[in-house]
Amino acid sequence: MLDRIRALLSGGDVAVVAHGHVARVLTVRWLGLDASASPLLGHPHPGTLSFLATENGQPIISAWNVP
Repeated sequence: MLDRIRALLSGGDVAVVAHGHVARVLTVRWLGLDASASPLLGHPHPGTLSFLATENGQPIISAWNVP
């Protein structure tokens, strides 16, 4: 999934809508961590936003669980 998303990023921002567990796994994989690290992020609340980005070429979480 991340390969498909990265391919779209050259055209600008990409929005992904997902349930909590999928969002957590996607996020830790974005950071280069194993999927088993997803519980470290806690449970995002329904209807919140999270933003993944890069800074100095490194993947980061720029916002997490924003109402």
